[in-house]
Amino acid sequence: MKVYSQGDQAIVVSLKGALTPEATERLLVLRQYLLEQNYPFITEIVPTETDMLISYDARQMMKHLNVTSPFLHMKSLIEKIDLSHKTWDEKRHCIRVPIYYGGEYGPDFDSILEELGITRETYIQQHTAPEYFVSMMGFSPGFPYLSGLPEALAVNHTAKEKQYIPAGSVILENKKCGITTTDTYEDWLVIGYTPLKLFDVHREDMVLMSIGDHVKFYDAEERGGAR
Repeated sequence: MKVYSQGDQAIVVSLKGALTPEATERLLVLRQYLLEQNYPFITEIVPTETDMLISYDARQMMKHLNVTSPFLHMKSLIEKIDLSHKTWDEKRHCIRVPIYYGGEYGPDFDSILEELGITRETYIQQHTAPEYFVSMMGFSPGFPYLSGLPEALAVNHTAKEKQYIPAGSVILENKKCGITTTDTYEDWLVIGYTPLKLFDVHREDMVLMSIGDHVKFYDAEERGGAR
């Protein structure tokens, strides 16, 4: 891991090597460890798939810890942590997500089929086969970026222009999938729609998915949604 400064009250812990679910989980293990220590000077920890931003109260550190360089103190603290015997022990969540593919729900679906030269059935079979990994959250509340899209289904371009994309749309962005949680205008490619509500202010836990979770898609039009 590489540790570097991000302004005068934050550091970034950056992963080295290939981007994999296991690598992202290393960051989650580090985050879990820091939260367990309950350091009063750490104010926020925000992980992504490759980096983690750790914000801290530099004034409090200088006053109560008698340190002259909060950054060097934080850097040393992170680098001395031994995570070799720690694992991601959060309960593994795998969330099943129904999709209505194509038609009014997926305006870009047919053109993607034509571009890839495959049938609807083949695409759905390949798209629902893997278990996806929530590698990052962002864009809007509860919006998951999902790693694990089969290489054969990757489309390395966006739509020709921005379009209205309703909440619940299943989108493609390079080699990732995403599920919109708010209505928006973007140039993402939309392949379908899920009625599953990923963000709801009226639920006790407003966000259905978190970084580190797993997702399994299934065809909502297949009888019983069985696989």
